Order: sequence, then C-alpha cells, then structure tokens
Amino acid sequence: MFKMTCKIAWASLVRRRSRSVLVVMMIAVSLWGLLFMEGIYDGMIEQMISNAIRSDSGHISLFAKGYRLNPDLSRQIDNGAEITDFLVTNSQVRSFVLRLKQDGLVATAHYSRGAAIWGVDLKAEDRHGGLASYLSQGEYNFGKRERGAIIGFKLANKLQVRIGSKIILSAQDRHGEVSAAPLKVTGILKTNNMTLDNNAVFISIIKARQLLAMAQGVSQVAIIVHDETQIPALQQQLCEKSPHLDILRWDQLYPALMQSRVRMEGFNMVINLLIFCVAALGIFGVILVSVLERLREFGIMLALGTHFSQVRAIVFVESFFLGFSGLGAGGIIGWATLYYFNIYGLDLSIFSTAFDEFGMDAVTYAIIRPSYFSTALGAVTIATLLSVIIPLRVLKKAKPMEAITKV
Repeated sequence: MFKMTCKIAWASLVRRRSRSVLVVMMIAVSLWGLLFMEGIYDGMIEQMISNAIRSDSGHISLFAKGYRLNPDLSRQIDNGAEITDFLVTNSQVRSFVLRLKQDGLVATAHYSRGAAIWGVDLKAEDRHGGLASYLSQGEYNFGKRERGAIIGFKLANKLQVRIGSKIILSAQDRHGEVSAAPLKVTGILKTNNMTLDNNAVFISIIKARQLLAMAQGVSQVAIIVHDETQIPALQQQLCEKSPHLDILRWDQLYPALMQSRVRMEGFNMVINLLIFCVAALGIFGVILVSVLERLREFGIMLALGTHFSQVRAIVFVESFFLGFSGLGAGGIIGWATLYYFNIYGLDLSIFSTAFDEFGMDAVTYAIIRPSYFSTALGAVTIATLLSVIIPLRVLKKAKPMEAITKV
C-alpha cells in the first residue's frame, strides 16, 4: 500500500513538474545560502579566537596574584622552573611559553607611543603558537646581538617606522628607575589580535631582563593543550599545585570573544528559523494549490471508499518528497561550498582595511559542523509536517459528492 501511495504522490508531482522543481530549488538555494553564512561567520569567530590563543593567552594563562589588576614588576611568577617541570611531564600540554612584560614607551626621532614590552624567546613562541606565521615584513629574529625588536603593524604605522628604523624603548625597572634601550626594528607582525597589533613590542627576554633589572621571574606562562576538552582538568590541576597564582582560561581573558561565539549560536538559531519558514511556506503553497486543484479527484477517491488516511498519506508523501529533495540538494551544494572554502578560504582582501579595525583576517576559512545539517534536517522535517495541516483540513471538510460535481 505504501508503494502505491508513493507512486500516486510522485505522479502528482511530476504532472506539475515546473511547480515542484521551483519549490525544490527555492528550498535548496535558501539552505545553501544559509549554510554558507553559518560556516563563514563561524569561521571568522573561530579565527579570531585562534589568533588570540596562539599569539597571547594560550588556552590557559598563569599570572601572579593581582597582576592583572596591577601589572607591577613586583608581582611576578617566581617558581617558573617548578611550573616548567610540571608542564613538561604533563601529557595534556602541547606547548607552553614564559613571557616577561612591562608597559613602557617606544619613541623615534619624531614620534612616541605607549607600548607593551614583551620579553620572549622567539623559537619557543614559534613552536608554541606559530608566531613567525604572523610576520608581515622583515625577519623573524632579533639580530646577532639581540638588539632588534619586532612590533605590531599598527604601532609601526603610528610611529611611521619600517624595517631597519631605530627606536628607543624606555620603562620603569624593578628598582623604580627609568631605563632605556636603543633597538632596531627587525620585523613587523600582523596577528589580527588588536591588543598586540596596536602596542606590542617584542624583544629578547634576555634584553628585557637587562632593561628591567630582572634576574628571574616571568609575568605570564601561556599554555596550549592538545584538546580544548582538557582545559578544565588542567586548570584544576594547576590551581591545586599553585594556589598562589591566578590561573585563567582564554575565555576569562577574552570574554568578548566568548560572547561572540555565544552570539553566533543565537545567529545560527535565527538562520535555521529562516530555513524553517522558507520550507514551510514553499511546501504549504504547493500542497494547498495541489489539493484545491485535485479536490474533485480526491472526492472521487473518497466516494469510492478510499479511507481518508490513505489520501492524507498521499499528501504527506508529496510534501516529504518536496522538502527532502530540497534539503538533499541544498545540503550537498552547501557542504561542497563549505568544503572548498574550508580548504582555500574566502579571500576578502578588498575589505582588509575594515577587517583590520576589528581584528579579523582578510582570508576567512569556513567551518563545517554536523550540527548545521542536523538542525536543518529538523527544521525541514517540522516545516514539512506543519505545512500540510491546513491543506488537509480543507480536504477533510470537502464532501465527496460535492467535490465530484465540481467542474
């Protein structure tokens, strides 16, 4: 019986081929566009989060108590060797780096700006977060005598410096005295982390210790784990081992980025609501017109003794053919599009200036999540079921003998 029902439903759709194809195309194109928007927008947010994690916070960062509120040189992590030993032997840790930071002033012959001075080990930073991949100009080194500096591209624009330009770094050292160091710009970074691009100056950690009169101690230990699901467990272990430190996750250090991820979840719900509306309205229109056109035909079937449940099954099958054909076509095209942009990226370099203002990459790599398709499946299924309610009510109210007499 089900086979016969499918044959009748298919014959009805084929008989009105252009209308059926139009509805399938409408659902498919809508689904494709909405999947594309989900994948691209999620990709933008995840790239911003990745940039922040790789270039600054890691998945977890360690600071001395109170350092975040008052970043003074007296508040430093003194047991760096002990923490290093623990992290080296921890299987959850993929990489970590130790950094020394102090706010100061960077000046040229004509300009001066406030800056965050970062004492780092470049090789460790590259292993940790691929800092070298952010280099836009120059070389990824501090020169033979460690007298070089790598600065953010926005800071370089403000100071109007280029590779080889001389700058003077000055900061208050551990004793409260102002010390200065002449350096040469060896590289310019574009991390799309606005904090770093606007005011970061990276120098050798050895040079930073000389500048700040610091024999030991670090300001930050940034850790990247193998899997984000391991973050809570590692944070708990570190809190138990070093209760005298502030141990913060990336989402605690960058709450705005976490909020962006949450907002994207809401945006995705709105997108799926749009899919639901498009599918429901499209199928509803076709099924309603189809039922009204075939009222006499259905009336004859009912008059001959066909159960209404069988007629209802035909209408349901027609709607499911339309809905799931559109879902299948749109899902395949959407997946193929997202896969392409996941590999090659969407190049929006023409808008790079605007993206730089928001700390976004000009080339965005799409994300493919199974939830996109499962949610779309649910939306189309519900829309398909709801779209036939009114047509079936119209059909049920029609008396068979009256329907037969209609021309």
